[in-house]
Amino acid sequence: MPRIPAPKFPKRAHQSFNIGDASQLMRKLTVEIHQFAKHNSSSTISGYLALNIAMTAWHMVDWVDADMDEDQCDTASRYLGQPLSNHKSFVVAVTTACTALRICQVIATAGKHAEVKDRPDPSLSTRFKLVKSDPNKAGLPGEGLSYIWVIKRSGEEYLAEEIFKKVHRFWEDLLTHLSMIEDPIMGRGWRGW
Repeated sequence: MPRIPAPKFPKRAHQSFNIGDASQLMRKLTVEIHQFAKHNSSSTISGYLALNIAMTAWHMVDWVDADMDEDQCDTASRYLGQPLSNHKSFVVAVTTACTALRICQVIATAGKHAEVKDRPDPSLSTRFKLVKSDPNKAGLPGEGLSYIWVIKRSGEEYLAEEIFKKVHRFWEDLLTHLSMIEDPIMGRGWRGW
């Protein structure tokens, strides 16, 4: 009887709620960003979602690295413009290529550990900020106020949603180049971003 070859990707689905490869984790990232966009004006729920997005975006590093075969590793090396010899070189390449991913790395690490010891970034902070007031709304104090999550880094302030969309686009483009997902160019329209 012929030997059944080992699966190309590690079997993870039975331990990770049926997410078994990088493309499925990518779908999770997409869903989380959609949920965040719907709940961004609620500080508690959107804060939880924002931390989950940063963690998923950051953990894509491990999943993509584990799923790449030799040819895909060569493709990633050319795409990222850096030689990839191990996991650490992949981390350096993707965080260099995508500042939004580096931001997610710091947030994910801060959310997981009591203290960020590996490559900390003390210039980074997150906060729930008043972004606009609707002068057409009158009545009770506080009406017409709108709040949103922002990320501040090195004196620059960014909408958290924009950081998340940038990291999503980075992973989407890389996974397309690696043939881990189909080119989503047509699907980007339904997302609205």
